[in-house]
Amino acid sequence: MYWLYLIIFTFIVFVPTIIQRGFFGFNVTQTQEFTVLILGSFAFLVFTIQEKRLKKNVSEKNDFQRKVNTMRKDLTNSYSYIGEINRKVDILESIALSYPESLVITAKKQKEVYNSIMEAVRLFGKSDEFILRFICTSSKEVLKEIKSFPNVSMSFSLKNNDLENNFFESDEFVVVNSPKSIDDVSSCIILKKKTPNQRLEDLEMIRTLVAQALFFFMFVRKETEKKKLLKK
Repeated sequence: MYWLYLIIFTFIVFVPTIIQRGFFGFNVTQTQEFTVLILGSFAFLVFTIQEKRLKKNVSEKNDFQRKVNTMRKDLTNSYSYIGEINRKVDILESIALSYPESLVITAKKQKEVYNSIMEAVRLFGKSDEFILRFICTSSKEVLKEIKSFPNVSMSFSLKNNDLENNFFESDEFVVVNSPKSIDDVSSCIILKKKTPNQRLEDLEMIRTLVAQALFFFMFVRKETEKKKLLKK
């Protein structure tokens, strides 16, 4: 296209040399002026068309770039989602594999099971500060408490927690209770929110983990009671 501009510009420069007589009733000067005007108008028309094409190409390029960025973002989110799902599956598999295969439950084995459950709660609950509690349903006495970190402090009182309600939420805490109690014992997870607007995306999974924790706690408790009876 630049060669076309050069050719038109060259014709315009040499118009006085090329045109030596008038045409269509115009004298030489008028003919030369009209020729320059026509060539200039043609060059302007070509420039306008080329500019529109350029703007269209730039617009299409920007649209394509936006689509590429959106696809890249979606692909990144998909990989993140797949990675998170794989991690969740690995944690659930770890919980299943960590359950005792025999009635002999050592303190180390108990710790492994509880650690697996706590790691799953950390992932599904999207919180680093939480407490797993096992409670006497009638007296609301805390029988056992496991913290995500040793120095985690919760100001949430059990008096504010209705154990028959499976879910409780405030601006500061989310509490998920076990669906049912076993032998007057229930369990709950108390998660501290990072922000007041934080919501649980995997509530059913958290509830399942709380129930699994309660089953394991009661299993260990009954086995401990059996050992005590046998010693007597």
